[in-house]
Amino acid sequence: MKQTEKEAPLLHELFFSICQVETIDSSGNSIDLSPLEGHHAIVAFTKGTCNLKIAGGTLHFQSGTCFIVKPGVQVKFEDTIAEDFAGYWITFDIYRLGVSEPYSDMQKYFPYGQQLNPTPFIKFVDMLEQLQVRQQNVGKLECFKQQIRLQELIVFLLENHQVTEGPSDSLRAVKRSVTYLEENYMENITVEQLSQQAGIRRWEYSTLFQNLTGFKPLEYLTDVRMKRAKELLLLSNEPLRDIAHRVGFKDEYYFNRRFRQSMGISPKLYARTHQSEGSIKDYLGSHIELPLRQSRIVVIGYELGNLLTLGVRPVGADLTVIGKQVVYRNELHNISDIGPKEDLERIKALEPDFIFNCSTMHSATALVAHIAPTLVINREDSNFEKLRLIATVVGERPKAEKWIKDYKTKVKALWSQYSLDIGAKETVTVIVIVDGEFFVMGNHGLSYTLYHPLAFKPAEKVREMIEQGVDFEEISVEMLADYVGDRLFLLVGEEPRSVNAANDLIKSPLWKELPAVQRNLVYLVDPKWNYDDSITLERLLTVLPGILRNSS
Repeated sequence: MKQTEKEAPLLHELFFSICQVETIDSSGNSIDLSPLEGHHAIVAFTKGTCNLKIAGGTLHFQSGTCFIVKPGVQVKFEDTIAEDFAGYWITFDIYRLGVSEPYSDMQKYFPYGQQLNPTPFIKFVDMLEQLQVRQQNVGKLECFKQQIRLQELIVFLLENHQVTEGPSDSLRAVKRSVTYLEENYMENITVEQLSQQAGIRRWEYSTLFQNLTGFKPLEYLTDVRMKRAKELLLLSNEPLRDIAHRVGFKDEYYFNRRFRQSMGISPKLYARTHQSEGSIKDYLGSHIELPLRQSRIVVIGYELGNLLTLGVRPVGADLTVIGKQVVYRNELHNISDIGPKEDLERIKALEPDFIFNCSTMHSATALVAHIAPTLVINREDSNFEKLRLIATVVGERPKAEKWIKDYKTKVKALWSQYSLDIGAKETVTVIVIVDGEFFVMGNHGLSYTLYHPLAFKPAEKVREMIEQGVDFEEISVEMLADYVGDRLFLLVGEEPRSVNAANDLIKSPLWKELPAVQRNLVYLVDPKWNYDDSITLERLLTVLPGILRNSS
């Protein structure tokens, strides 16, 4: 029987044609979404939160979400934007075979105007980026490839929606088992037991559980136990052995090890440091009542990004160098520059109530501390530890813990995606050229993300640096071969001396002898990605897939 135009077509009867792929960045000029109105569109958010007016209603969206727009539907951002946000939008037309006009109603297949949560989101963003990067290549074969990539993206989105939003008895059963786990965490619980209670095959149960919570079942169980353990450590004086048993660990030593893995410190140290969070000693030994509220803060050194992550905007920071290099340059409005060498007069003029100092220059710390209470932050501490400390001072500890949890989920999702492409013992080295000099990075900056259990290992000489607590080390060109691993990330500053040094290196016989060069596994990267504040770390996860695809 011949189908009429009103009948819904089958998916295999449709052809998808890309119109436009663009980025969204609220820190720039106003965002024009009018190109979306005549086409199907997908809008995805990679940072921040915002409210959108869609078809007369208002919907709230946040990082990690997206939605599909029906042709002819008007989409506008609310006039009042609470915070900076970023993302992508793509427009496309759908044609039915044998029909010249675009097909506009996919209600049978597309959940128009709903908040969607594709998982893992980093994979979804990577697919969008591939569409954007290759948009300029207009060859016939490339156009054909783009249509396939668009269909793969749509299939990925719809499959995620079916798993997470569909009327599924299995999903409801998993939700019930999550509640059971939260109420019975002190018991000896296995994945097999949970899947049997839900009446679902184990492999399917684990997949549904991870889509629902972002964790594997036993990871979620450990997280629940750790939250309860932290409460008991702060609210009781019970022996560590008893606390371990109360949260489901039979072995005090195993509990201690898992707690240290989760929090970065031992249970006893956690209790000792957090029970006295009512005050903190500054550089001169004075007690400062916490948390600080409505304070004028100056930050010296490398922690500006962490403050901004917590929603705290300092009145001053040393922007002379950092302000020109970091990935969040557009977000530094209304922050005064105190100069690159801790200009005391500039700091004093800002009348700060508190100063965070995470500089490599310690000679002027005592002078700075006489201007306002000053907390010195150890630059060698991990970013998680520094973020938690700053959050404790400014009263934003829950926000810090949420960021850390979300970041760990995202970085794990990223490297899980590339697990088949990375050798079990494959090594990588990060070399930075600054003012013409060569530096090899330890476990800081870009290396912090690359040296992950699911990703790369440091080369042998770099591993020795890390074990000795060395952040970075200056080396000669002749020493490169001793440090460079299977892959090489080369970061070159914009100053002429660095550019010339890089050009000389690439032309040298030494360069051609490096295994990473011979295997075409060298990545030229902007130095702005060599910071390890929270903003840089999170945004790096969205660009790394593109970097890894473009070795040179």
